[in-house]
Amino acid sequence: DGFYFTFSYPDFNAEQLLNELMYYGISAISLLITGSKREGIRACTSLICHEQFSDLEKRLQHFHKDHPVKRKK
Repeated sequence: DGFYFTFSYPDFNAEQLLNELMYYGISAISLLITGSKREGIRACTSLICHEQFSDLEKRLQHFHKDHPVKRKK
């Protein structure tokens, strides 16, 4: 029970993204093991307490800072 988010990130396949997010204390599963043909991952927030959302936000901001998205022209 909880909220599941399915996402991807530019220039990362599912395996690379899973491995990199582990450095930021974020875990998820590959969509490939769910039978999906899409590249991406799925994360669940059911075990995150409301008080921990700021920690998650900081971790994601740090990830984004370390891996900025290149804007297409």
